[in-house]
Amino acid sequence: MQNLEEQIKLLVETQGLDTRILRLEGQLEEIPQVMKKMEEDFKEGTATLKALEDGVKTLQLKRKEKEGDLEAKEGNIKKYQSQLNQVKTNKEYSTLQEEVGRIKADNSLIEEDILNIFDQIDVENKKIVKEKEVLKEKEARLGEEKKKLAAEGEGIKKELEGLQGQRSTLSAKIDKTILAKYERILKNKGGLAVVPIINDACQGCFRVMPPQVVSEVAVRQELISCEYCARILYIEG
Repeated sequence: MQNLEEQIKLLVETQGLDTRILRLEGQLEEIPQVMKKMEEDFKEGTATLKALEDGVKTLQLKRKEKEGDLEAKEGNIKKYQSQLNQVKTNKEYSTLQEEVGRIKADNSLIEEDILNIFDQIDVENKKIVKEKEVLKEKEARLGEEKKKLAAEGEGIKKELEGLQGQRSTLSAKIDKTILAKYERILKNKGGLAVVPIINDACQGCFRVMPPQVVSEVAVRQELISCEYCARILYIEG
């Protein structure tokens, strides 16, 4: 086995690689999440468009119902008007005239409702046209972003392969016991297992180390861990 000083240097190099590897792995994991978020945003737009289109269909059905009511009432007017020529008393004649007048008044309101519905349909159709244009632009951007992210992912994968190859070469030179300890700490401490002492403080937990610990780390005769965060310590230089 190489002397401890060389082992510590190898650990520091390995830590540098692992930090870069973990960062790249994190970026790689984020890509599908970013894609999913963009797709969800696009789906929200399609849902908005569908809601607008459904709203127009509802208005059209309402218009048809009103037009059906109007047609039925117009039929009643014709029926009552034909009966006017057949009535025998003034009272019957007046009653029919009143009924015709009431129906015509109702029809005026229905016609007004129909016109209002036409206006609403026109407004909603304009919204649909605008939403379709927005969705078309979003779809184009989504396609471009997906291609960009896919290319970015491939670049990250290639870089990761290179770094992992370098790590394998380095880790093969480290004593198995020391490497096992390093990897255990790496896993338990969020990817940071080897840290320097700067100004007598551990750069993992930033606690000030006792002078004796600093001295022991400096001589590099044995592997020293921080008594607070358990990370392996070293002094640069």
